[in-house]
Amino acid sequence: MTQETVKNPIIPLDYPDPDVIRVGDTYYMVSTTMYFIPGCEILRSYDLVNWEHACFVYDKLDSTKAQRLEESENIYGKGMWAASLRYHNNQFYVVFAANDTQKTYLYRTASLEEKWTKTEIKGFYHDSSLFFDDDDKVYIVYGNRQIWLTELEEDLSGPKEGGLHRIIVSEEGNQRLAYEGAHFYKINGHYYVFLIHSLPHEWKRTQACFMSHSLMGTFTGGDIVNDDIDYHNQGVAQGGIVDTPKGDWYAVLFQDRGAIGRLPVLTPLNWQDKFPVIGNNKTIPREFDVPNPKPDYEYA
Repeated sequence: MTQETVKNPIIPLDYPDPDVIRVGDTYYMVSTTMYFIPGCEILRSYDLVNWEHACFVYDKLDSTKAQRLEESENIYGKGMWAASLRYHNNQFYVVFAANDTQKTYLYRTASLEEKWTKTEIKGFYHDSSLFFDDDDKVYIVYGNRQIWLTELEEDLSGPKEGGLHRIIVSEEGNQRLAYEGAHFYKINGHYYVFLIHSLPHEWKRTQACFMSHSLMGTFTGGDIVNDDIDYHNQGVAQGGIVDTPKGDWYAVLFQDRGAIGRLPVLTPLNWQDKFPVIGNNKTIPREFDVPNPKPDYEYA
């Protein structure tokens, strides 16, 4: 199979807070688009290195005066943040909270070529991760400093009455950036939550992961990435993980490159004693090769 060389960061454009999934042989990535409308762009790839535009989730959000730049109002620095992208029972799901409206939005579609159906999830869920368990129960994991796991109604309209609702990880003593940016998974019978935070003693984004044997169990773990790829102590963190059809694993995170934006970074991910390990000594490879199953495909 043809090899593709990865040179990090993989995209020299602003695609922060990425989440990534695979459907068949195709990878999809969503990121924060904040105040841009149309918004919530989804990219498509077959090798995790080259990407192209697939669709926007919405052409407009709520058409408020601020979103429409009317009467001197705006939502700069606000809008949608850190969307969660999932595929379940032949449907795509996108969930995100918007900081200007203080609402949580749920979009779903059977095909990216079709219009997304928009609803709301009752409540405000910062940096949320949607999670469908094997028993078809659905949860949302979210928060800053305190990371909550909340069971949702079957129709995803809001928290389930009497359902599971608990803090799974917390970081009370960090006065810089405490845990947020949740990405939640069940892999080989174990539950994992990936989180971003800053080192407590200096500003540097790092990636953490915590694992539990059950949703009611104790989540244990810590930092798994502490690296700046030789760029001004700007750490690499916050993103999703994904496997290939052959069972290899990768993480797509981001790094702040100033005026260029927050750029996606790709790194291999391995498992040791059922816990994720990235790179060597918590560092990210600057260059490496990945298989390219479609070397003749021309990306738009």
